[in-house]
Amino acid sequence: MTTKKSQIAWLLLAAVFVAAMMFFVTDTMTVTAISATFTGVLGTFLGIDILTMIHKTKELPAGTYKNMNRHRYITALIIFALLLIEAFVLSSLFERDMNTLYLSFGVGFIIVIGGLISGVEANKMVTGTLAELSGE
Repeated sequence: MTTKKSQIAWLLLAAVFVAAMMFFVTDTMTVTAISATFTGVLGTFLGIDILTMIHKTKELPAGTYKNMNRHRYITALIIFALLLIEAFVLSSLFERDMNTLYLSFGVGFIIVIGGLISGVEANKMVTGTLAELSGE
């Protein structure tokens, strides 16, 4: 298995762990700490991915750039969407307080979308093709 696939596999395993903890653990603060940690780890993973992409782009000839690994960002959005749906379902079926999880996973969405935007803009800045890529 390649490094990229193994990284995604570990993230999916962590997401399954968070989902199981949300279901089985009834203490809101414990689940909040786990979900916030997961959100931070996933944000760090995507940040390192952006840095790696920028580093590889610097090594390319002028005017060329490395494409982003968008599948990682899409996977992250799907993970956060599924966890958010689970939080809504658990809240409505078992009348558990999941407000802090909504916050944590909502921040996760913002981190992923911000990572996508900053990755594209960083590529433009590193290659010096800001005007060409933005259509200005």
